[in-house]
Amino acid sequence: MFQLSFLNSSILFLSSALVIPIIIYLFAKKKPRKLIFSSIRFIKAGQQQKKKKIQIKNLLLLLIRIMIILFTILAISRPVVKTPLIKADSKHPKTAIVIIVDNSYSMNYLVDTQTQLDKAKEIVLKINSLLEAEDNTLLMTLDESWNELHSHLGWGSFSENLIKNIKITPSNADFREIYQTAERELTASHFLNKEIYFITDEQRAELPQKIEIPTFIIPTSKMQEFQNISCQKARLVNNIVNKELREEIEFELVNHSKKYKQDVVYQLFLDGNTIAEKVTDLQPSQRKKLSFQLDLTKIGWHSGYVNVKNERLLFDNRSYFSFYHDPEPKIAILSDREKIPLVLETLLEIYTENSRILQTDNINYDVLKKYDNIIIYDKFELSEKIEFILDEFYQEEKGVIFLTTENLSPSWQNYLAKKFSTNFQQYSKSVSNLDFVNRFHPVTQLLKEQTSLQIADLWQVESSANILLQAEKFPLAIEKNRWILWLFDVNSKKTAFTVSTAFPVFAYNCLRFTGSENSFSYHLGDKLQLSSEQLILPNEKTINVQKKSYFPEQSGLFEEAGKIYAVNLNYQESEFNQIQKSEKKNLFWLDENWQENILQSRYGFELWKYLVLAAILLLLLEMFIIKKEEKQN
Repeated sequence: MFQLSFLNSSILFLSSALVIPIIIYLFAKKKPRKLIFSSIRFIKAGQQQKKKKIQIKNLLLLLIRIMIILFTILAISRPVVKTPLIKADSKHPKTAIVIIVDNSYSMNYLVDTQTQLDKAKEIVLKINSLLEAEDNTLLMTLDESWNELHSHLGWGSFSENLIKNIKITPSNADFREIYQTAERELTASHFLNKEIYFITDEQRAELPQKIEIPTFIIPTSKMQEFQNISCQKARLVNNIVNKELREEIEFELVNHSKKYKQDVVYQLFLDGNTIAEKVTDLQPSQRKKLSFQLDLTKIGWHSGYVNVKNERLLFDNRSYFSFYHDPEPKIAILSDREKIPLVLETLLEIYTENSRILQTDNINYDVLKKYDNIIIYDKFELSEKIEFILDEFYQEEKGVIFLTTENLSPSWQNYLAKKFSTNFQQYSKSVSNLDFVNRFHPVTQLLKEQTSLQIADLWQVESSANILLQAEKFPLAIEKNRWILWLFDVNSKKTAFTVSTAFPVFAYNCLRFTGSENSFSYHLGDKLQLSSEQLILPNEKTINVQKKSYFPEQSGLFEEAGKIYAVNLNYQESEFNQIQKSEKKNLFWLDENWQENILQSRYGFELWKYLVLAAILLLLLEMFIIKKEEKQN
């Protein structure tokens, strides 16, 4: 099938210039001179014969000039002819090539005796041996940092050391963004023949909606099922049992395969030491919650990880955690009451023995700052001094818990409405059911769904702050900037929530969240908000950070100013989900015979050189005809 296309088709509009020589021919004819002879019979016959020759010559010149203009315009528009008669030979056509290597952490999966990444590197080396010096080439990965350092258009084959130095990245970029960069680079090359190769384990990835350049998906193996076990969600959990606080490291083991796993070994590492080791069994596709009990005596930061022994994929074997431990934190309760509600008093006795009710306004910022937790309960009026201290705490993100009652004064309502972006409506004594628990907030993520618990005596509000608990469309507890507001009265006799097993967990987590030292679970890509400009990476290397913020690119334990941050994977690739093999234009799914299908894209032969040559020859012919006529005359 014959195909003709133009690389600069926009130039074709200039073909309208073909009318110019025609107009000149029609309106610029020479009028012959009049001569008087005695006998004109023979002269007229000679004139007729000469006139025919002139007309033929002029038409020939007109045609030549039209063809010169046409060939020039066509040459600029760069026509390309493509036909099946042009077949591949042993030497592939000059091609611009981008190779994208999938180096996401699922590529670390062990197949036989090699990882998927090792197999990908072997494929790259084979392609590398086929490249020629005239090829325009670019090697990319799913690691943006690697691409910034190494990815630039070059000529010929790649350095073998460059290929071998490709490493697994735990935080891979979106394939669509990498692909767009590859397309831009190839467009800048101005090569006719362009190809993109994506070498992957075929783990699911989002493909571009529109693919302009021939793109070939090359699989690293035929494997379609993972035999993988991962360890996830390691965290400190505080359980109150018989009025005693029991601390545990809770985590999950996930069997991502469809096979039964027996005698799976998992371990707890805490503060650099192996604390415990246990064995369990996992059913196919089971997610099993387990825990290690702790016996902590040291005050300060503790960190470590839970590890599962699984040799197939090592990257997701560990789940890191960190937390601050203080068995007796100091709590200040600002209240005009001499005694706090019994349910709150009982909880604080379990939490600490260092709680104190401060009834006077003769307190200052320096005194309150020394307390680990600040609780404000039934404080009748908001004084200027208390407002000033709270504003300072708010700027410093020091946590405070506010407990409301029916006696909440207008001054407190206005202040809390401003700080929590809340609109107080009315105080309700009617009974409603708890129907929402925020699973994504550290305070409430461990609470069990208990929709049958009744709540009464609460302030009905509208708020744009983080809702922790909700009952029939009205928030029960909200959080903003490490401040927490309880909108229900803990002293209510009609509230079942405060006497349930869920309330101590909720209250304890509020105290932990608003405490002087707290820990959160971070994942790759999350922002670490630091208090200093130096950060110690998991490999113990110290770096300087700008604006006291950092986006981790690897999992592990990060440390700064004595505080430890635990960063884990997103676990998106722990379970194998094969990519959707959609049919798209310019997208080709290859198999083990991939070598037969690459480096063969031909956009055809460009004709501009031949058109320019034809225009020059025609111009020379026109000059020859004109010069010959001048000599005859």
